[in-house]
Amino acid sequence: MKKIKVPFLMEIVFLLAMVLVVDHTFFAGDRFWGVHPHPFFFIVLLVSVQYGAVEGLVSALLASTALLSGNIPEQNFTQDLYEYSIHIGHQPIIWSVSAILIGGFRDRYIEEQRDLGKKLIHSQKQVQVFSKACEISDMERKRLETHVSGQSSFLLSLHQTALDMDAVGPEQILDNILEITQRVTKSEKCSWYVLDNSVLETSSQLGWEIDESYSRVFTALSPLFQEIIGNKRTLAITNKEDEIILDNQGVMAGPITSPNTGKVYGMLKIERLNFVSLNVKSVQTFKQLCDWMGTLLDPAPTLSKENMVISANPSRGLFSNNYFERLSEFLTLAADKNEFGNQSIIICPPQEVYITEHLHQDLEISINEIMHTLLDEKALFFSGQKNNSEFIVVLNNMSLEKAKEISTQLMASLEERLSNKIDISEFSVAIKSMGERSDLGTASSQ
Repeated sequence: MKKIKVPFLMEIVFLLAMVLVVDHTFFAGDRFWGVHPHPFFFIVLLVSVQYGAVEGLVSALLASTALLSGNIPEQNFTQDLYEYSIHIGHQPIIWSVSAILIGGFRDRYIEEQRDLGKKLIHSQKQVQVFSKACEISDMERKRLETHVSGQSSFLLSLHQTALDMDAVGPEQILDNILEITQRVTKSEKCSWYVLDNSVLETSSQLGWEIDESYSRVFTALSPLFQEIIGNKRTLAITNKEDEIILDNQGVMAGPITSPNTGKVYGMLKIERLNFVSLNVKSVQTFKQLCDWMGTLLDPAPTLSKENMVISANPSRGLFSNNYFERLSEFLTLAADKNEFGNQSIIICPPQEVYITEHLHQDLEISINEIMHTLLDEKALFFSGQKNNSEFIVVLNNMSLEKAKEISTQLMASLEERLSNKIDISEFSVAIKSMGERSDLGTASSQ
């Protein structure tokens, strides 16, 4: 039920009192009995239009009381009871009916305004929800972009480090392991511990002062040794339990383990890292760095030229198939852990075509330059297994569909460059998603 407010009643009483004062002061004092339309009628209309039907009826009741209270005329001898009742009540009846009709329209308008207000509030809430959802989606998009970008820059950083190294075997890698760590993780202090007879003993340090308090030896009884060597866990001070185990010996530490044999070569430890650089992504990067180093330190059966870790033609951007096999293991592991795709394009000339050394060089240079043009970042470029005539281009952080598109553009550009030397349309092209190879068939010359 609609509640009548006191200020509204006071407003009606005030208006009625003003009309009665005017009547008593300037007119006959009969409360405008014979005036049509009656002044009270305008008050009823005003209240009905402003407030609604209920308020209009209340104003009609008060106006009727103000008109008839002590002011009822005597019945004329020519009037019967019906005529007399109409004479007395026709004004209140008109006021009441007018209040109901006009006030009803006002109530309907108020109800529509209230509904529109509710819809507006609901719409505003929906907009807020959608806006918040968009913000969350945008934050998630930026997080994923940062994550993928971080993975891409990490892999390319490792690759560029390998390019800059003159190392071709485990000994040389050990000599450069701290430089690699500092370059990839942006650390200020780091150290490399070698596992020897159940003891982790420091082999080299980078950034250490003369009077550093870090332990140079960890025995099998130390919690750090048990977690790193025994449980093969990567520790970081972002975890409270790990912080206790590290015991002010560093911010991160991890085992360098062979992915093939499970052999632990030692421990990599970072003692100082910028606060801004210490986050979940940097810990994940450190884990992948340890995995990558374990892959490279896993010795090949022989140290012949074919089994060199990197060897090939760095000046032309080409690296050995052995290095590709080693890196593929790490890329596959990184893709599984971080759910991003790594594709490779395998380009192979027909078996009946002999590739001369000069033509092989032209192919190397052309593929390297074309991939550098097609991609904003430098692609990883390797020699294949088929008498060094096969070429492999690794595309990190890329979908299979995008890799197919890149391969089509690559072959088209190759044909445009070398059409006067060899029929590129006879070359076969395949895509490998760090898993099973799915042949695409003969390359199109379009």
